[in-house]
Amino acid sequence: MSQLTLMLKAEPTKDGGWQLLSPGVGLYALAPREGSMFRSGDSCATLVVLDQVFELQIPAGVLGYVATKPPELKHEPVEYGQVLFELRAAAGDDFALAELGLQAASASGLPVLLSPQAGRFYRNPDPDSPAFVEEGCEIGVGRTVGLLEVMKTFNPVKYQSENGLPGKARVVRFLVEDSSDVDEGQALMEVEAI
Repeated sequence: MSQLTLMLKAEPTKDGGWQLLSPGVGLYALAPREGSMFRSGDSCATLVVLDQVFELQIPAGVLGYVATKPPELKHEPVEYGQVLFELRAAAGDDFALAELGLQAASASGLPVLLSPQAGRFYRNPDPDSPAFVEEGCEIGVGRTVGLLEVMKTFNPVKYQSENGLPGKARVVRFLVEDSSDVDEGQALMEVEAI
């Protein structure tokens, strides 16, 4: 199968975000995860049309955080113009910071903790134990907020303030589900200074 590129269609939403629409009929695959960040020109998913794989790209002038969950099917049948996912608005500087591994802000303007690497994110040390932190918890530098499983190795995700995050913060909300796969630089949770 050959790999080609198609630009997604974008329609602005009332809250300043975007709806990204399918540029054709086909099977939508490799959908982006909720909380992933994208900007103009980024590849974000694929569309399979008659045994050809088209890489889907974000159109010019569009940037933000994925605000919707991917479809349950790995190859979701879609129609031309069907909404594939939505992006929450984000400032352009968030992406420059994220590329450097620095703190970024969510669409609500709150700072977010980014995943230090790709892997499976767990909020609990094991299935029978409580979560490391819950929404509303106060956290400080060095506090473990989750685990990342990479090749059957579990690495703690620790809260750090040197990347522009406040030294003491409150967890506002998690942006990824427990036991979900995350990408490097993906926003894990929103925090607020206390």
